[in-house]
Amino acid sequence: MHDTAAPATARSQGGATPLTTPKTRLSFTDPLPRTAVHKAADAEVLLTDARRTGTDRFAIAALWPRDHFLRHRGTGAPSDPFLLVESVRQAAILLSHRFYGVPDDHPFVLCALDFDLEHPLPPRGNHSPLGVLLEANCVPTTDSPRRFGMRLETRAYVAGQYIGRASLDWEAMAPSSYRRVRSRGTLAGNEVTTNKEPQVTPLPPTLVGHCHDRDVLLGWEPDRAQSPGLSWRLRMNRDHPVLFDHHSDHIPGMLLLEAFRQAALAGAPQMTAPFMQLSATFTSFGELGFPVTLHARVADPETAGKYSDINVTALQRGKILASAVVRGAFAAQAAEHGAAC
Repeated sequence: MHDTAAPATARSQGGATPLTTPKTRLSFTDPLPRTAVHKAADAEVLLTDARRTGTDRFAIAALWPRDHFLRHRGTGAPSDPFLLVESVRQAAILLSHRFYGVPDDHPFVLCALDFDLEHPLPPRGNHSPLGVLLEANCVPTTDSPRRFGMRLETRAYVAGQYIGRASLDWEAMAPSSYRRVRSRGTLAGNEVTTNKEPQVTPLPPTLVGHCHDRDVLLGWEPDRAQSPGLSWRLRMNRDHPVLFDHHSDHIPGMLLLEAFRQAALAGAPQMTAPFMQLSATFTSFGELGFPVTLHARVADPETAGKYSDINVTALQRGKILASAVVRGAFAAQAAEHGAAC
């Protein structure tokens, strides 16, 4: 870790409290080792440093080398809120290992996640990375000595400006406990899977805010005549360098979150990025090799005001995997942030 550090300070804005650790110095120079945040590729590591600032309180430095979670949108576009979400997800893993003694071999289970942006994330501007400071507080969610459950609450700052908050609920499990939990949702004895997702025709990339089929996670239902108007089949490319950065025995939570965002865009063309709020709950493991259907329900834009909510649900074999409420701005408010393909 290089010692070219910056003090962890932030100014209060929009009702946010200033950081309580003005003397804490954090490095924004080099990414942490990929093993510290369970990543396989160095390029996918967003965190650069973390320091304890009090009981269950931490200051975390992140460096965003690109302005979009999946792809570059041009230097004038705002940074993607999902970079904040991914930074918080990596922070939960880092803090668990470094400060709470969770062994390296313990799997992590994502339970819930939400964020609320008070200001659009700033554009990357030139080609230099964007430094982000997270003020974090960990709150235990279980009293059991055999389980490690936490809620991570963060406030995000860029160049001293408070931009919003994000939180994440997760559990770290011993490998034996994880195997027992996973066995509850595995296939019955007479069910057979090819462990390969059925092929479905992707939606046009521009309909879901992307430029290439590789990044499109929604496909048309095989029998559209019998499916609701706002219903799609989940597409999974296990060779995707971001969404499947490392091996997973189930559908990754970040993949479902990106699918929810795409469903919101496809279901409400009058709305666009940046999303200002998202709240998601994960209830079941998604099994690889079985179809997943996503349903979206859009609030009436005529009664919603400036922003509108989209409710999205992912189902597999009649079981809800996850659900979310996504809030975004109407195109009229956010047209200047459109995709640059």
